[in-house]
Amino acid sequence: MDEVWARVGVVAAALAVAAVIALWQKTRVRGPIRQVASGDLEPGVYLFSSESCPTCAQARDDLDRALGDAYFEVRWEEQPEAFSHLGVDAVPAVLIVKTSGQGRLFPGRPDKALAEL
Repeated sequence: MDEVWARVGVVAAALAVAAVIALWQKTRVRGPIRQVASGDLEPGVYLFSSESCPTCAQARDDLDRALGDAYFEVRWEEQPEAFSHLGVDAVPAVLIVKTSGQGRLFPGRPDKALAEL
């Protein structure tokens, strides 16, 4: 019986490690700040987030403090096509769209993006 519980423990540990790796892959910051063609987006600030992202809530709080409700949130679960169209491959990410239509994408928490406003 002890052998069965040992195997169950090994399987549970492996699943936990796999879950942590998957979460890390989804939320890690990938790449530098970069220019993007914003397409049809209105000028403004956009927060790209996901329900499974542990740092997105803090990013949302940062933007709430700095901008109030003067930003748009784009959630992976609701608009995955926007992520692929703009090349957003990690959350949180902040996109600042200028009146010229050019966008600048900031991966990670919004600190650097807010400094540019």
